[in-house]
Amino acid sequence: MNKALLVFIVASGFLLFIYANSSVFNRHLVQKDVPERLAAAAALVHRNQHPHHHQHHEGKHRNGTVAVGENGTGDPLQAAAAAASKLKRVKYVSKGTNDTEYNIFLIYTKESQNMILHSQLELFLRSLLKYSTIELHLHVITDEQSERSAEELIRQQIERFHRTAFYTLYDVRDCAEKISDIVHGMMPLFNYRSGSYYSDALFLLSLGLHRIVDRNMRRAILIDCDVVFRASVKELFDQFDQFAPDQLFGLAPELTPVYRHVLSRYRMNNPQTSFGSPYYLDKVPAATDLQPLGKDVPRGKKAPASEPRHHGYPGLNSGVVMLHLDRIRRSRIYEEIIKESTVKNMAEKYSFQGHLGDQDFYTLMGFEFPGLIYRLDCVWNRQLCTWWREHGYSDIFDSYFHCEGTVKIYHGNCNTRAPE
Repeated sequence: MNKALLVFIVASGFLLFIYANSSVFNRHLVQKDVPERLAAAAALVHRNQHPHHHQHHEGKHRNGTVAVGENGTGDPLQAAAAAASKLKRVKYVSKGTNDTEYNIFLIYTKESQNMILHSQLELFLRSLLKYSTIELHLHVITDEQSERSAEELIRQQIERFHRTAFYTLYDVRDCAEKISDIVHGMMPLFNYRSGSYYSDALFLLSLGLHRIVDRNMRRAILIDCDVVFRASVKELFDQFDQFAPDQLFGLAPELTPVYRHVLSRYRMNNPQTSFGSPYYLDKVPAATDLQPLGKDVPRGKKAPASEPRHHGYPGLNSGVVMLHLDRIRRSRIYEEIIKESTVKNMAEKYSFQGHLGDQDFYTLMGFEFPGLIYRLDCVWNRQLCTWWREHGYSDIFDSYFHCEGTVKIYHGNCNTRAPE
């Protein structure tokens, strides 16, 4: 009997030992698997809430975001994931779970149809985070096919530079619906042909961004994916402090003669106009004296400080658009300007038929209502496209392409490779 009891005790101890070690081993696996489970759970919740599936229910967050919660609460898995990561996918809440007002918008759609878009966004994020001195909130307007790639790129670069950033995803179709009236009125005037690249509603999106975003958002900057930073984006946000009281938008000059071309008929009938002329009207270095592409003329080349600079109006470029959202919402004159009848009248006055989307509108608005636009220095949108040099304007191209000062942002438009 004692022998049987001894065997039973030994066997029980052996089983307990196996169970204990098994539990430790299992706990180790669970801990190791937590990030993957959290990611999967977050992705599942994201899919269930995303407007792509047209599930608009009360209590769910808009714009396809997954929120930590209105007051920092929410799904425990998501909350744990947010706490463990420097990358937080949240609904925009002013001074709430995302404690930053540095809002940067970008459009990332149709990745499968644009072979270089992925590399452009990667370079954009890398340069943005490399020079950034602030916490950012990235707002990505995307589609179902492109969103996963965008999220992965953001995650990779956040980890690479050990930054903290918030991000929100917006369904492009939902955004387009909110500006449908603007698009309807402007498409006939600012697109090249039906179905073209610029005929997409996306390229008028900045004109109605104040309708899309949370009404508490005061300021934002919309930036093209094909830009490369050379300074902290905080310096760009600081430009908002330079806005005059009535200024709603901030844009840099166009650095090609595209609007000289578009305005050819108007300029013929109005030879004294500065519309369509180079930004720098003073004598600039001859083409042979210009430094290689990407090396801008130093400040020493400018006219003496005692002589005021007189600038022409070559039009505006929308690669970087600063939006004073609270002012735009309150502006009655802006609501009148974006009406189809007003835009049509402006276009007829200047014999204007554009093809570049929102920047055509901003250029026209700058003709008629210059007091509404802050003129951002060209160093914040140093465009690199030279297409017009080889298409009829080689003799005057360099007078438009000229930009003085230390470049803060390179804009690799026309698929030009921006210097890294």
